[in-house]
Amino acid sequence: MRTLLNKVTVAALALGALCVGLALPATASADEVNSVQLQVCNNNPRPMRFFVVGYNQFHDWTGSRFWDVQANSCATAWSYWWQTDRSVEFHFERSNIGWHTNFVYVPRQSDGGTWTYSAN
Repeated sequence: MRTLLNKVTVAALALGALCVGLALPATASADEVNSVQLQVCNNNPRPMRFFVVGYNQFHDWTGSRFWDVQANSCATAWSYWWQTDRSVEFHFERSNIGWHTNFVYVPRQSDGGTWTYSAN
């Protein structure tokens, strides 16, 4: 039963990301509002998969593609820009044991940089 619930949850999260505008961005640039790319550091001995949902540089609510981060390492979510001074939804799973969601505040900072989020 738990496996079926995990499969349904993953499918629902993926469908939700598609419904909120999972579109490949045209270019990797922050044009209209202070925006940054996210670097995610996985401070855990298990690999992690994640995606992000939030407001991009064009004020659109959108979702990113999925990224994999190896154990105790970092990965940058290239070509996706997230508004600063706002929160994003950070969805992740480790070793296929279920999806979790954190609301992560991206602090105010200058445009075009990379901000690092450490996931424990």
